[in-house]
Amino acid sequence: MTRKQVDRSLLSGESIALFRAAIRNPATRDPYERRLIAFLNRIEMDPDSFVRIAKSNPQVVEKKIISYINEEVHRADKGLITKITIRNPLKAIKLLLEMNDVSLNWNKIRRLLPPARGYALDRIPTVDEIRDIVDAADARGKALTLILLTGGLREGVIESLRISDYSTIYSDGKIVAGKIIAYNGEPEKYTTFVTPEALNALEKYLEFRRDHGEKLSHTSPLFRDKFDPVRGMYGHGKKDAEKNVIPMTPPAVRQYYNRLFYSIGIRSEKMRRHEFSVHGFRKYFKTKCELGGMKPINVETLMGHSTGISDSYYRPTENDLLDDYLKVVDQLSINDTRKLRAEAHEIDKIKERETVNSDAIATLSDQVMKLAAELDRMKTKHRKNF
Repeated sequence: MTRKQVDRSLLSGESIALFRAAIRNPATRDPYERRLIAFLNRIEMDPDSFVRIAKSNPQVVEKKIISYINEEVHRADKGLITKITIRNPLKAIKLLLEMNDVSLNWNKIRRLLPPARGYALDRIPTVDEIRDIVDAADARGKALTLILLTGGLREGVIESLRISDYSTIYSDGKIVAGKIIAYNGEPEKYTTFVTPEALNALEKYLEFRRDHGEKLSHTSPLFRDKFDPVRGMYGHGKKDAEKNVIPMTPPAVRQYYNRLFYSIGIRSEKMRRHEFSVHGFRKYFKTKCELGGMKPINVETLMGHSTGISDSYYRPTENDLLDDYLKVVDQLSINDTRKLRAEAHEIDKIKERETVNSDAIATLSDQVMKLAAELDRMKTKHRKNF
């Protein structure tokens, strides 16, 4: 269940320096490097040699790439990989060559790729599964799960979050939501919200860290590496990790959930693809928000997605987004107590409406009876006059 470590010693030289400089986000760089290493190992070449040949004889490199594609197509036909994954290494290869001023006939190469479904057939977790996950998780895992689930955050953003990136939102003296600033200080910066339930779990996790001697500041990681306060083990044994706290990385997030899912029986065997993964939390967020009545464009905004041309024209205020988000807080909440309270509130409102309706019917009935009595009196008077 532990992710296999990749030997990156192959990635050295001038060509790789330019390749890495083009990918600023470490979470993106990791899969690009893995895919490039797999390709270079397959053709038994180092990056600089590959780039050098591509510059002097592009046709030779094109043939190597085409041969690689044909081998991968054969593996896909045997069911060893999915067809869509064949495209992934080409992104890394193309980036390496383009950053080193090498142009190939990519239109010809792309025509050899098999048609593939561009989306996963995974599902979102059920509420019962989420409750099992939260119940089995430690303090960090409970907070992490609820933050991902109710804020729609990518697992890759966790490493960059600092304590100063979250805050509490009050209304009429009550906590109504938490605010998270993702990629603070970066061009990709955006704001999302989390439920009071998630905020409460986060506060408990931070308090746990304070109780065990960590001095938290505004720049401290919101989620840190795992540590065992009983045995005094910090950062998986890394040097000086007790004082130099290490943020929780995307691979650490995936590894944590891989172990957790196996431990509670959500997964029972090793597979390349599972029914749902950590990314399923993000899909759960989108599904629940849209079904709960949020504007789809606001959901995309809270997820940090581009909304196309609307990016230039659609400018909702933070309060606009918050008001829309508050519509779905109950749908996103996992705690039964909160949902029962919401249901009880709805029942009270229904009863109140029924009481109002009953009073209105009773009043109307009294008026009808009075009118009937008055009509009888007028008929009697009319008969006496004649």
